[in-house]
Amino acid sequence: MKNCSLCGWEKLKKKKMSPGIYGFCSNCHLISLDPQNLISLQEEKERYLEHNNTLENEGYVKMFKEFISRAVNPFVKIRGKALDYGCGPEPVLGELLHREGFSVEVFDPFFFPQKELEKESFDLITCTEVLEHISDAGDLWERVLSLLRPEGVFALMTHFHPGWEDFPGWWYHRDPTHITFYNQRTLEWINENMPLELLYQDSHKVASFRKQ
Repeated sequence: MKNCSLCGWEKLKKKKMSPGIYGFCSNCHLISLDPQNLISLQEEKERYLEHNNTLENEGYVKMFKEFISRAVNPFVKIRGKALDYGCGPEPVLGELLHREGFSVEVFDPFFFPQKELEKESFDLITCTEVLEHISDAGDLWERVLSLLRPEGVFALMTHFHPGWEDFPGWWYHRDPTHITFYNQRTLEWINENMPLELLYQDSHKVASFRKQ
């Protein structure tokens, strides 16, 4: 790990802790695990299958309904075409967006790996509890931009890290599939350096951008 995968900054601060070496970018504040320390794709998939992320899980459904009310509804007035990116084995959020009136498609590299996605464009892209699993942050944001229509909204959910000094004691990186971490400064960097306007962030785990 030489450069920041989001902004390309070369002067990463590094810290060794279980399960490997983490790098902190002082430019955009992204924290990421060295790719050499990642678990296998099979282990990653098995970990996801352990989750009880279904429509029968009332707490999980409530979380997504709150996400829609805070990160989607205030900014997306027309119920157009939506993409639930990284939906997992059961696309609960996609179903809830469908009930809200959106025409919904889903994508997940393990469970719904559609190959024709690049031929489409969307008014809304949601990415909930996904950003922390993706090692190449820059590649993800480029793909989102390529799929999002002008004036379209990108709504995300991922726990924002507390800073480099407090990172070792933070609970969120203890999941072996959590490898990339954002915070408010990272969102500001994206707002300043990509054709995206930061519409909303709650300083905890939810944010919304509009493509300019």
